[in-house]
Amino acid sequence: MAPLFEIFLKTGVWFAILAALAWIAYARLSTIPDQAERWVKAFSEPWLLKAAILLALLCWAWSFGRLFWDNVYLRGAGGFTELSTALLVVILALVGVAWWRCRPGTRFHPWITIGIVLILILSPSQLLLEAPKGTLSQGTKGEENAFLFVRGRLAQLGCFGAVDEKVPRGDSFEALTASAVISFQAANGLAMDRKIDSPGVVQKEEFRLLARPFPFLLGPKPCPSP
Repeated sequence: MAPLFEIFLKTGVWFAILAALAWIAYARLSTIPDQAERWVKAFSEPWLLKAAILLALLCWAWSFGRLFWDNVYLRGAGGFTELSTALLVVILALVGVAWWRCRPGTRFHPWITIGIVLILILSPSQLLLEAPKGTLSQGTKGEENAFLFVRGRLAQLGCFGAVDEKVPRGDSFEALTASAVISFQAANGLAMDRKIDSPGVVQKEEFRLLARPFPFLLGPKPCPSP
């Protein structure tokens, strides 16, 4: 039950808004005596379906915003650089299908639209992972997913090649990764106060820079070739 409860915590606000809209649509159809027919008619209301689609879009806009400003990162983005861009294309395609299917008279109306809306609202809770609360370094324990993400992004940015090293294997933060982090920090002008910070340590702001969506446009600079 714990994973289900966690999903509810992450999506509860969106589902609460959707439920409120559905109740409004249901309440406005008081002339229909049969409850089941009344609910089907309520979920078939064009204004409700369009509002639900816009709500799903807002949910994902919020999720992309979290990748900018919150302490989260996108599952799988360490291995696929432009995963966020591909997701945006898929989301817009699904929204287009949902909008087209919300017209009365189309086959499986309104269930395809409702299904797409539910998928769009639920998916951020599975795709966004919480970033480490502190820094990432060789002494950090229990953050294997974050290690793999950072190493994947450093490899994509050419930071291992910049220090003339191959991308290491495993899920630990070793000295080679620390060297690649130093190259990343230098390439992006991340000034460090050596009295406070240590070279090769991924600070929260640097992790957030690596986690930015649409890296082809908004991501950090690649490391220079050796």
